Amino acid sequence: MKNVKFTKVLIGIMALSIMWISCSKNNDEYENGVWTQIADFPDSERISAVGFSIGNKGYVGTGIDRNYNFLNDFWEYDPETNVWTQKADFPYNARSQAVGFSIGNKGYIGKGESPSSDIQEFWEYDPETNTWTQKAGFKGGSFSGAFGFSIESKGYIGTIYRNFNSNSYNTVFWEYDPETNTWTQKADFPCSGRVNAVGFSIGNKGYVGTGNSNGDLFQDFWEYNPATDVWSQKADFPGKSRELAIGFSIGTKGYIGLGCDKRRNLYKDFWEYNPVSNKWTKKNNLEKRSRLVGFSIGNKGYVGTGAGKDNTNCFWEFTP
Repeated sequence: MKNVKFTKVLIGIMALSIMWISCSKNNDEYENGVWTQIADFPDSERISAVGFSIGNKGYVGTGIDRNYNFLNDFWEYDPETNVWTQKADFPYNARSQAVGFSIGNKGYIGKGESPSSDIQEFWEYDPETNTWTQKAGFKGGSFSGAFGFSIESKGYIGTIYRNFNSNSYNTVFWEYDPETNTWTQKADFPCSGRVNAVGFSIGNKGYVGTGNSNGDLFQDFWEYNPATDVWSQKADFPGKSRELAIGFSIGTKGYIGLGCDKRRNLYKDFWEYNPVSNKWTKKNNLEKRSRLVGFSIGNKGYVGTGAGKDNTNCFWEFTP
């Protein structure tokens, strides 16, 4: 009887251990973030579109389809209903690789590549009236593949771009003030000029990393402080060097992932950046994809469209 009791106790301990290991694994998986597929983007599959959020809604527009037709349609996503609604088309030249961000309750789109290579104009979208208004033209030249983000009441565009006329890469950086409708040149980006980098903001700082300069890919990561107009290098992005990745922020953390190498081999890894500790943490992978859009609403991120192996109009919600 003693041996039987001991065996029962041992089995019970083993069962508890297995349950603890299983629970630990599930908790680890949850702590590394959860991806949930949501309603597909409703229009044609596209790459190199623009995405941003205003309040509790997300917005996606422009880009090109698989046949390289330039697009100017514009869509709103409501996470409460999981529904996409078409809005007023972007009113000027259809384009891809444009720059988009939001300031307060307005959205902004400009630059990019279009059948007309010289697109200096800059546009503001008002979701309350569903209208577009042309604003002061960008002064930094014609380019595509730049980065953009907003910090408090200002927008920023990094002309880390290929100049259409000289085929060169530059490092100038500009600030947009919607109150005065003016552009002001700020401190140059301090490293190599590049295209297809990632830009986002966390609190009152901006962040830029990855990208391509004449075939050289990057892992460096930089912080911009608008109060001092100073760039500071931070911990390198720990994944492989890449371009055409996705980046956005949720609360006090930033996220970069996916993208491709210079041979267009796709990546699926996804990373979280903590500006307080200046450290990166690996999160759960998504499917391999590049040239996609991303934005955040509240405490969740949203990623979709882009170039991938399968259906590229699908969209995903990320809960960190």
